[in-house]
Amino acid sequence: MAAALTVLVHVSTADAQSYLQPNDTAQETYVIDSKGTTLYRDGVKVCRYNCAPVAAPVFRQAPPPAPVMPPPTAPDRAVAADRYPIRPTATVAPQTYPIRPTPVSVSAPPPARALTQAASPPVPTTAPSPLASAPQKNGGLSKEQKALLLNAGSVLAITTYGLVFWDYFQTAPKADGEGWFGRTTKYGGADKLGHFWSTYAVGHMFSYLYRWWDFDRDQANTLGALSSLGVQTLMEAGDAFSADYGFSYEDELMNIAGAGAAYVLGKYPELARKIDFRFEYRPTKFSDLTHDVLTNYDNQRYLVALKLDGFDMFHDSYLSYLELQAGYYARGYEEWDPGKPDNRRRHLYFGVGFNVSKLVQNFVDTGFFDYVQVPYTSIGASKGLD
Repeated sequence: MAAALTVLVHVSTADAQSYLQPNDTAQETYVIDSKGTTLYRDGVKVCRYNCAPVAAPVFRQAPPPAPVMPPPTAPDRAVAADRYPIRPTATVAPQTYPIRPTPVSVSAPPPARALTQAASPPVPTTAPSPLASAPQKNGGLSKEQKALLLNAGSVLAITTYGLVFWDYFQTAPKADGEGWFGRTTKYGGADKLGHFWSTYAVGHMFSYLYRWWDFDRDQANTLGALSSLGVQTLMEAGDAFSADYGFSYEDELMNIAGAGAAYVLGKYPELARKIDFRFEYRPTKFSDLTHDVLTNYDNQRYLVALKLDGFDMFHDSYLSYLELQAGYYARGYEEWDPGKPDNRRRHLYFGVGFNVSKLVQNFVDTGFFDYVQVPYTSIGASKGLD
């Protein structure tokens, strides 16, 4: 909104008389110095009459606007001297045109200290403790307290489950060397990849919770990997007291490797865009659905996927939905008993898969399919090792 301000200036000096009539169609702001001898328009000195120091002329101008902040029809320009500082031009000597002190007017903003004091709420006589205001944000618990409860709850849950289903604390502790990926090992090495993947996936789950509770990214990533390793190590320590298992050094080393993978991919998001470690459960009959999917190794496959979507050259093309896969699986170990036909076999797998995670994230923000491979979404070839 343009509002015209017309000022009629009558200047009387010892030598001459002059009149200044600004264009009444323009929006102009005039400021008069403290001695009344110099006229400034929009921060620029205007001197169309005798500007020598003389008796202060009489300026007749429109009354100032009412002190309402901001005025309903106020122009965009402010009258305050700090918005349009009054300074002499470079060609005029400072002593000829002295700069007036900064005026304090009703429209000028208050000093910075006054603004700070006005913006801050009054300090109560007794300041509330941090825990008193915490319930409004996180239910009364700090992020450290939540992290402690999460880990304590995990320890309690694993111990309880081990007592009920895994016969924890039934025997004296023992340690058994199970071997790695040999054909005659208990599960052909599939259980070792199970330890790696579960520690890796649980590490990222813990890290997600820590970020949700306001830990910064590096802290959450480190704590997530350590919490996951602690949980898996507790399970392995419980196995040492089980009649059916025993502590396995190989399993614990794979736990450490899984926690390391979780940390590295959490530390470097660009690498996580390109690589996934996944678990696939592919049932062959309906009864397979009633088994414990995490220990039924005959229906599992573990793989690493190289996602084309993670490379900028493929990101905006249809090829971004494809990925290259390599994996390992073992078959025939669940049904084998000494004296029966030995059908235990180990396999390497290479193929091309469909990036289900990329498709799903177009509709739902979830990373679930970065860790779980949907069955029958890839084609490839297997190479038997036996």
